[in-house]
Amino acid sequence: MNLSSFFTLTSGLVLIRCLIAVSAADEQISVPDQTRHDLVQARENAWRAFFRKDPAQGIEKALGAEVIAIQQSEKEWDNRTHLIEVAKAIQKQGIKLLRLEFPRTEIQLFGDTAILYYTYIFEIGVHGKSAVDAGRGTEVFVRRDGHWIDVGWHLDNGPFYMKDGRWVKNGAHPSPSASKDPT
Repeated sequence: MNLSSFFTLTSGLVLIRCLIAVSAADEQISVPDQTRHDLVQARENAWRAFFRKDPAQGIEKALGAEVIAIQQSEKEWDNRTHLIEVAKAIQKQGIKLLRLEFPRTEIQLFGDTAILYYTYIFEIGVHGKSAVDAGRGTEVFVRRDGHWIDVGWHLDNGPFYMKDGRWVKNGAHPSPSASKDPT
């Protein structure tokens, strides 16, 4: 195969992939406005439950008993019992939720199951200091008795991670002058 044939074949494959992607996007089932609103509210309630005065009660309402949570940078996966312990520790330490935003959300609906794909920005504060976290999430909800219940999520920092107080793109190496590490 000569170079010209290779480029023609490659261009053809790229065109086919684009057509398949456009076709798949056209087949996406639109989510009714009320369902979208209910799911976004359920996600908001689940996140905020960790910062309520009685976090256990909020978590028990928002999260299914079978919830599995994969947190960024954590070795172990969480279950509802552990998540309640985490929320109680947050409350005991006086950590406050200062900011919670979801700049982009996509929803796939499969009957009484919904998957939310999103980006988030999240800021907490304690004793006058604050910390910001941002990343991507995938969250699964099921509809039970007319309510959307959170049954699982996976969070990550996306293509970035925090190093020496700065966001660094995965695979990138900060310049020596940007690093606070003297070595």
